[in-house]
Amino acid sequence: MPKPLLTKLIAQAAIGFFFLLVGCVYGIHSKDNIFIILSLFIGLFSLIRTYNFYRLIHNEAYLILSGVCIKQTSMSFKKTNLTILTDDKNKEYRLTLDKDIKLVSGHHYRLYFRKTVDLDSGDIDYSSMDLFGYEELPE
Repeated sequence: MPKPLLTKLIAQAAIGFFFLLVGCVYGIHSKDNIFIILSLFIGLFSLIRTYNFYRLIHNEAYLILSGVCIKQTSMSFKKTNLTILTDDKNKEYRLTLDKDIKLVSGHHYRLYFRKTVDLDSGDIDYSSMDLFGYEELPE
């Protein structure tokens, strides 16, 4: 299991458990039944989401893009960066990534995408749901 996906899986499970625990404790302390029920629903849906993400990882239903970052430029008046990666076959991929994802030019990266992304097109515009994670690879 790739480390970025495992990290995301653990974070999802921990956040769901935290909301369930704190919500139920506070609901019992304040004797608020509605708060307890809402906390249980949040915990249940978080468990379902974590399980679905685990199945996605276990079934390897994601795409992997490995390559070298050629350039990352900021797009004016947008919250995204244009990132250009090349793979081992010298094929260029133009990615539109959020500004909080900082890739360094000349470094090797591996990005994990949802299967709906078409890697053959060359231009990849993803929503926050399409990119699961990324990692820098040693040279």
